[in-house]
Amino acid sequence: MKVLNLLMRLVMLVFWVGIAYALLGPGIEEAGSMPMILGGVVLVMHLLQMLMLRQVASLLHPSARDYLEVLVFGSFAMHHHRTRLKALTEQQKR
Repeated sequence: MKVLNLLMRLVMLVFWVGIAYALLGPGIEEAGSMPMILGGVVLVMHLLQMLMLRQVASLLHPSARDYLEVLVFGSFAMHHHRTRLKALTEQQKR
């Protein structure tokens, strides 16, 4: 599972580099509006995931790096936080 998570983080990193290159690179006219649409949709989803992390911040105490990872990698960075939250809620039930 860890290898798959790391692989998907790499895919997300390549995605963001591709979006940045399409928007800032020399062929922006050829790229059209698709990179902005795709990047915008993914960015909104990752911002929503950051808000979810913010809701449980009193329990998990995330750092600025945690928020940045969620912004870049989305659900692939949230896996660690979900595991921690599940463990904490199980401890509170006992």
